[in-house]
Amino acid sequence: MPAARKKAPGAAKQPAAAGKRTGKTAAKAPAASSASPTLVDLVRDHLAGQSEPRSAAEITSALGQAHPGRTIKTTVVRTTLEGLVAKSQAQRTKQGTSVFYTAPDAAETAAPAAQTGSQPEPASP
Repeated sequence: MPAARKKAPGAAKQPAAAGKRTGKTAAKAPAASSASPTLVDLVRDHLAGQSEPRSAAEITSALGQAHPGRTIKTTVVRTTLEGLVAKSQAQRTKQGTSVFYTAPDAAETAAPAAQTGSQPEPASP
């Protein structure tokens, strides 16, 4: 029974600590979103302006220099890039263990759509 009493006060402290973290995050989010473009927009625009593939670290460095008031982490940029790849708004290439990202070409994004439409026709008869 004494062990149960010791756990109860510790359990009560954890939700209070979690509430404080949520408050800090909520306070920062509206200020960042109303004053500047989203990270997704920044990453997409940066890729569109590049002629060569870039790594997440290179993109983070470039965005950090272009927007010194923002704290931009490589892990967040990598997650953002993978989200853009999932939406076909960026392309991923691998060279060994390195991953590089580029903006999709208009011709390349239109070609798979045209191929998809032409392939089912011969298969249906």
